[in-house]
Amino acid sequence: MSPITFFRLSICSRLVLTLAFVAGMAALAYAEVRDVKMDETVEKAHRELWRRFIDPTWHTFYDHAGLDGKVVIPTAEECRTGKPNAMSWDISITDGAMFGGFYMDAAIHRWKITNQAEDRQKVRRIASGLMKLATVGQTKGFIARGLTADGSAHYALSSEDQTLPWLYGMWRYVRSEVPDEAERRQVKAKIIEVAEALRGHGWKIPCDRPPFDFRGSFGGFSWWGAPRLLFLLKMTADVSGDKGWEELYRQAIVEKTPSGKASRLDICAKGMVSALQTYHTWTACPGVIGLRGLWELETDPTLKAAYEQGLKASATVAAESLPLAEQFDNNDQQKFLLDWRELNTLWREQKSVSEASKLAHEQLRLLDSLSPRRGYEARLVREPMFAAWVVSLCPDPAVLRQHAPAILKAIRHYRYERLYISQFFPGEAAYYRLKLSGVAME
Repeated sequence: MSPITFFRLSICSRLVLTLAFVAGMAALAYAEVRDVKMDETVEKAHRELWRRFIDPTWHTFYDHAGLDGKVVIPTAEECRTGKPNAMSWDISITDGAMFGGFYMDAAIHRWKITNQAEDRQKVRRIASGLMKLATVGQTKGFIARGLTADGSAHYALSSEDQTLPWLYGMWRYVRSEVPDEAERRQVKAKIIEVAEALRGHGWKIPCDRPPFDFRGSFGGFSWWGAPRLLFLLKMTADVSGDKGWEELYRQAIVEKTPSGKASRLDICAKGMVSALQTYHTWTACPGVIGLRGLWELETDPTLKAAYEQGLKASATVAAESLPLAEQFDNNDQQKFLLDWRELNTLWREQKSVSEASKLAHEQLRLLDSLSPRRGYEARLVREPMFAAWVVSLCPDPAVLRQHAPAILKAIRHYRYERLYISQFFPGEAAYYRLKLSGVAME
């Protein structure tokens, strides 16, 4: 509208237009301020993660740390004897492969957004930590959970929850523009080596030394197996260029449960529906990243639609956990037990995977009484932050728009410098995915 036309209008009309213009500019300015505040919040979380929860030497994840950065690292002897348990549950280095593989998603997307050399280097550091975890063992296909200070000692047991995220993170890495060609070939070779070893083990996850044999499998007909196996097969076909892996993938899709009621594709299309009444989105999450990878790799419209359906269903279930963030009190003063060696009061020699699992569960019950803050953060930080990431993995913009406000509200809620666990990092991953999706950051 020209100035002349504007002044020809009535005073009332000019007032309405002026107020509308001012309101519009104010709304735009407010949106920009909120965007800046969100960026600052995520930046604080990012700095806190790298200050306390990434091993400065081996670049692997810690599960928890003191507010001053103190971390209690096991000795090589404790790894050898399985103290506090051979599973290495709930000690400082219990989920290095799992969290590193997950975080690769965030690290790469952050670098895409910032295009900063520092962030590119952080991607490489996470990748180097993951490669280290895949090379310290003596058993093909074994992915260590974490490392001691010497960078070689490790616990004997891995799991499907460590192995699938490792595969996902390494796959993301080789598809990115970060590694040079020599490193890309090296990582691809390791991915193929792990996949071939798992195939040779009948899709079971190997341990690294006697008396332990296997823990977990990708072969089952459930949420814990179907999307993981299909992703493994499709991803390995993509990385290797070997059509044999694609043939295995096509066969596995149509295979059905022993009862004949559901195929692996049916299970994938149903999405993340298991065990979530107990707030275990973080352990159901590997299936979701498998679905996301399958959706990106698949060109068949029918299969792609089934994977998208599963991602939508998973997002719907996960979104129910987002409001839990608001229940978290940033001023809570409950005790967090850093020195997990107190669990050794229950220690006994373990001669099988089942014995190790039984001991670990007993120690978890003890830990609940010794470290009430641990369960508090697990329920009210880990759960909503993993839920945020699961929602952000959905490719449907309508789903992202629907849940973006709740995701951002959850991320804004925490004082990250006051958290003891590292599992706020999925909030960072969720934020970058929302930002790259083009969804309005409301």
